[in-house]
Amino acid sequence: MSRSPDPPHDSSAEAERQLALARQRLAAHVENTPLIVIEWDHESRVCGWNAQAERVFGWSAAEVLGKRPFDWRFVHESVTSAVEQMVGDAAAGMQPRSVTVTPNYTKAGEVVWCEWHSSIFYDGDGRMVSSLSLALDVTPYRTTATALARSQARLRAALDGARMLAWDLDLLTNRWETTVEVADFYGLPRGPDYSDPQFALRAIHPDDVPTVLAGRQHAIDTGAALRYEFRGRVPAADGGPRWFATHGTVLRDDSGRPERIVAVTSDITERKRSDEQREALNRQFRDAAKWESLGVLAGGVAHDFNNILTVVLGSAALARRGLPPNSSTVAYLDQIEQSCRRAAEVCRQMLAYSGRNQGGAARIDLTPLVREAAPLLAGPAGSAPIRYELDDALPLAPADATQVRQVLMNLVTNAVESLGPGAGEVVVRTSAEEVPAGVPNGLFHLAPDPGRYVCLTVQDTGRGMSPEVRAKMFDPFYSTKFTGRGLGLAAVLGTVRAHRGGIRVETAPGAGTTVTVYWPAPAEQVAAPPPPPAGAVAANLALVIDDELFVREVTASILEELGFAPALAADGASGIELFHRNREAIKVAVIDVVMPGMTGDQVLKTLRLFAPGLPVLLVSGFTDSRIMTADLGARTEFLQKPFHPEDLMKAVRRLVQM
Repeated sequence: MSRSPDPPHDSSAEAERQLALARQRLAAHVENTPLIVIEWDHESRVCGWNAQAERVFGWSAAEVLGKRPFDWRFVHESVTSAVEQMVGDAAAGMQPRSVTVTPNYTKAGEVVWCEWHSSIFYDGDGRMVSSLSLALDVTPYRTTATALARSQARLRAALDGARMLAWDLDLLTNRWETTVEVADFYGLPRGPDYSDPQFALRAIHPDDVPTVLAGRQHAIDTGAALRYEFRGRVPAADGGPRWFATHGTVLRDDSGRPERIVAVTSDITERKRSDEQREALNRQFRDAAKWESLGVLAGGVAHDFNNILTVVLGSAALARRGLPPNSSTVAYLDQIEQSCRRAAEVCRQMLAYSGRNQGGAARIDLTPLVREAAPLLAGPAGSAPIRYELDDALPLAPADATQVRQVLMNLVTNAVESLGPGAGEVVVRTSAEEVPAGVPNGLFHLAPDPGRYVCLTVQDTGRGMSPEVRAKMFDPFYSTKFTGRGLGLAAVLGTVRAHRGGIRVETAPGAGTTVTVYWPAPAEQVAAPPPPPAGAVAANLALVIDDELFVREVTASILEELGFAPALAADGASGIELFHRNREAIKVAVIDVVMPGMTGDQVLKTLRLFAPGLPVLLVSGFTDSRIMTADLGARTEFLQKPFHPEDLMKAVRRLVQM
């Protein structure tokens, strides 16, 4: 039985059916895709508008079909020119495809940001047939990116205001990211690729690179927090070091392997300087307390010794007067007097160290004083040359000439001893300087108050000093020389402190040393009081007030040789009472400054109330600062203990013009 043949297959109908199905599927995909799909004809009119376009922009397909891009409020005015250019290029066959991100308006007038991917279909003659635009609404991403950018900008501003650099180092790629330019933060030259951390190590002072690397490695190895401080290679504007501090954390992957370091580096220069200044101030307070306690001890010992030496020296001189010139005893008395003078010099150094040996309130011209001392300086200098740079137009300074000379001698001696054999020189310089307010105390060993000063500078080209030696150079218990040299520079410090001056030391190993002493020079220059009128004094009373019995007795014996009858008192109150009982007869008073109860300056003020013109000689083993800063008035002098009888006689003669 034969089968009937199959009916002929209609291939064209099947093709049409398959094509219809494909169009149906494409249309469904276009409607369901999350992408905006817009088709434009050859005149750039809308011929396709999918559901996502309607959802995003708000217009239905019926509202926009047949419209060109600018026929309704769709293109944002900020990109009008760019869209016009793109449409023109597409029509001219110049831009078959493009990718842009633009703002667009919705039907409600809101702005949405879209990422557009456009393609053009051309016929065989190169004419545009249609174009297709696929777009993604990126408004949420852009909003997030904008917020992130603003947050990063605020973070950068905050870090910049706090002088901080935040950084993220990838330990796997050895690259890092920073919130600000490394060159700007560290003051480095622009150009090199500082994104390489190894290259960025050039920002660190070479001496501190090991510290930084060790700090990072320690945090990586142990998991501890990242913490270290270092100096920058580029100094601060004033030439001092710039300091930085880093704090951070090492991040690890799931296996515990170190992955990256996230940290912040801060500029701590100001904090470091504040710490240094605070430490310097604390050191000054500690030194001041030490100097004060030692000064009290030294001053007290010197005062007692001076009283004893006054008795010994005065008694020896008086004993000499009762001996014949050829007596063998005179030689022994000479030795006693010479020993007393040497002991008195030691006491003066102790008083200078304690800051209680201010001397008189005379005003000195520093430059002539240095010139006069030049022959004396030749002795300590030996073969070392001394060069003088002296200013002849200096203001006067209220200072004791003897003490200034001693300061000069000590500084020159110290400078000469720092020179190598047969090499170097010493420079002695005088100048005037104004010390302004706000000068850091760290520049001075003894900081002067703001004001006008005359300066004595001694500079040498010797071996210089290390910071440790410099810190102790004025310490009375420290010396780089052999023992038994006396107080030396410690006495210099005490003298300058007593004069309310300052000391600046500039030194470094191998670079020599420059010591500058600042002597206050107030603007007003007070003329010396005129000498009292001449006139002889008959054998009248001389008031002697001193709490030391033997000093009173020696002083009385000396005054008797001048023709005075001594009236003796052991304290201030008794002396004032004695004065009132003999006011008309007392022609001169010799008063000890330091006494228990009523002090010599208090006695003087009381006597001046009743006898303004009474000649008064103040004597003391050391001088309290109140005496030197007080206005003692005319016909008043000060005599340092121990004194030779001749010194007392000369002072009394000057006062009473005998």
